Amino acid sequence: MNYLLLKLVNSKLLPTMFRNFPKHGVPFLINACILFFFFLSVLPCLAQTYDAFLEPNKIVDISSPYRGRISVIHVREGDQVKTGQLLAELDSQVLKAQLASAGEAAQFHGRVDSAKAMVSMRKDRYAMLKELEKSGNARPQEMTRGRTDLVIARAELLGAREDQKLKKLEADIIRARIEENKLRSPVDGVVTKIYKEEAELIGGTEQQGFITVVQLDPLQVQFHLPPDIAAKLAVGNELTVEVDANPISAEIAFVSPIINAQSGTIEVQLRIKNKEHRLASGRRCIFKDTVADKKIPKNTELQNVEPQR
Repeated sequence: MNYLLLKLVNSKLLPTMFRNFPKHGVPFLINACILFFFFLSVLPCLAQTYDAFLEPNKIVDISSPYRGRISVIHVREGDQVKTGQLLAELDSQVLKAQLASAGEAAQFHGRVDSAKAMVSMRKDRYAMLKELEKSGNARPQEMTRGRTDLVIARAELLGAREDQKLKKLEADIIRARIEENKLRSPVDGVVTKIYKEEAELIGGTEQQGFITVVQLDPLQVQFHLPPDIAAKLAVGNELTVEVDANPISAEIAFVSPIINAQSGTIEVQLRIKNKEHRLASGRRCIFKDTVADKKIPKNTELQNVEPQR
């Protein structure tokens, strides 16, 4: 646009001005100066603009890695949720029964007690054989048998303790499975879609998610800018964009180090604070290349924007 305007001035306005200067004299020169300074004043307003659309910072489709039946859904579409908030639960009756069984088995110590008693007995017998050996009353075969029996008894005690430990680990695994059946939100956000009803099956190899949660604070927007403009931007800096003609402060989150070979542009990602959810995802966002050279005050307050319904 700037090029076309300059071409118009060079081809039309300037020749006309110089042809009419001898005829009209000083008044014409004054008018020409006014026109020239007006032209300079509107040049910044003719800067190239780039537009994109506001997007959620995260879109999370929540499901279960295990096939299961929905027991209860705790949220509805449109509910705001916090990180870790319980969204839904899958049926865990079978797992709870398995946990009770595994927990009881982990408490059993009869085999361990028996193995301890055997170790004690074998240890005492071997000690007696060693005393008899000193007086020459114990044969070598008896000493060998006594040592072997003691080693075997200790190994059986170790095995009993390991089995008890495995039963405790099995109970821990079942507890983890039960906890996985409690579906929680991984982010602060809004529930936008619930695809299933209570008593339906979800999870496993099913591709479709169960609940979708979107994070609307912050919002993000992606621009594809020419390299000369992107070179002025640095991650962490703030600049101003326009949303519905309102100036909004945005933080530069990412500037791609790669130029897209097809478009010749560089991807730039911005984040916009949206604590009160006044900005709706999907609104048009405009970036002007002139703002990259201005110092933007941080945390520009959002004004005159209607809250998101």
